[in-house]
Amino acid sequence: MIPFYIGEVMRKRAEELEKERKAARAIEKLEDPEVDLVVVTDRGNPVGVFTDAEVVTLIAEKKDMAETTLAECQLSPVVTINELEEVETAATLMNEHGMRHLLVTKANQIIGYLMDKDVRGAVTKDPK
Repeated sequence: MIPFYIGEVMRKRAEELEKERKAARAIEKLEDPEVDLVVVTDRGNPVGVFTDAEVVTLIAEKKDMAETTLAECQLSPVVTINELEEVETAATLMNEHGMRHLLVTKANQIIGYLMDKDVRGAVTKDPK
């Protein structure tokens, strides 16, 4: 058993962009080594997640990143988990949805995100 809660291992910096913004802007944000994803919002509410996988899709579809809005992109779905859940619960949820990330919430507000590598990190910190 991994004795960690998501709030202990999550990443607290979640970049956000409104869906009307261009894909090129999201790609710029992904250039930051500390940014793994961009939460795409509609009036502040999350509607999708933009990651390197979406960049690959845009390239394969020969889309113009400077002209394509985030609303026009196929985005990863929003899957959330509460910060007080255990890392094992997050691993199960990621596995069920075939995802490498989850958005972390507190009082129904997104406060960060959890990546598959954060789950792996929790395993290496497990004292057992």
